[in-house]
Amino acid sequence: MKQAPVCWVMPSGAPIPMKFSIRADLFGQLAAMEEAGLPFDKVLDIVHLPSKEGARLKATRKWIRLGVGIAEAGRRSGLFTPLEASLVRMATLSGSPARTYRLIADQCARRAARIKAMKSRMTLPAAMIAVWIILGPVPDLVTGNLTLSSYLAKHLLPWIGVGVAAYLLIDLLRRRQSSGRSSWETRLDGLLPFVPLFGPMEVRRNLRDFFDSLALLLEAGVPMLEALPIALDTVRNHALKAQLAQIKRLIDAGASFGQAIAGLSLFGRTQAFELIRTGEASGALPRMLLRYSAAETAAIDRFDDLIAEWIPRLAYTSAALLVGYELIRSGAFMPSLPQELR
Repeated sequence: MKQAPVCWVMPSGAPIPMKFSIRADLFGQLAAMEEAGLPFDKVLDIVHLPSKEGARLKATRKWIRLGVGIAEAGRRSGLFTPLEASLVRMATLSGSPARTYRLIADQCARRAARIKAMKSRMTLPAAMIAVWIILGPVPDLVTGNLTLSSYLAKHLLPWIGVGVAAYLLIDLLRRRQSSGRSSWETRLDGLLPFVPLFGPMEVRRNLRDFFDSLALLLEAGVPMLEALPIALDTVRNHALKAQLAQIKRLIDAGASFGQAIAGLSLFGRTQAFELIRTGEASGALPRMLLRYSAAETAAIDRFDDLIAEWIPRLAYTSAALLVGYELIRSGAFMPSLPQELR
């Protein structure tokens, strides 16, 4: 009996997603090769990924040899996310998945560009803070007011510990994107809408992701009851996810999608509700959801641009103030009277 390939998984059993930039490049290559008429099994021998992600391609090929379909093989190996696998599966059944590959590539490319812009703008403030951490106590070290061991123990090591803890926290959050959360984490998610400025926008971001994914699935031909759980996986806030999960239960009880949405306190008379009601009545629900998603994406992008512009400025100003304060406090560049004249 053949043994199934092994891939890297989160504690929940879901493969860890690749970075947006890598996924954008992957689906761009898949689209180009699909348009060239190459079969998928041959494409996997040609497509290029970073060496650390190459094992996913190998695992996908093994799953395909075991008789698993393209989309499911990609999902199990971590080459595709569950949403991407569903889109690819439906696109494959309806014909060429080239257009779907392009849509996924464009979506991932936009998110990768946003992350890259934020990192680029944060480089200088981060460098200034690092300089302040390393060089701030140097005047005391030079004058003998601070020993080398104290410098290492009291100044450098705590900041190194903070940096390691921050890295581990970010890595943990990335690995838990598709995993369950504890009750206290869910309660914290419930407080998110009340956080000034960022809370309401994060709610809109989660809803945008949900409706955008749902629209793509419905447009690809996935039935509503099958599409809802898949789209729900794109919602990161578990308090919102718990509310959105009621939609499927209400539809199972006989409600229409619009009635199910209207039954949630999360919405009310919002633009999403009006577009959903109009789309369902006219038989153009996916198109209306995409229209809503596009409008929300534009608003979220404007907010992200503003944050990406001002956070580095605030970080730069804070770093400059910290460095200036440390220099003034140390008195390294201040004139001083001889000891006998004090």
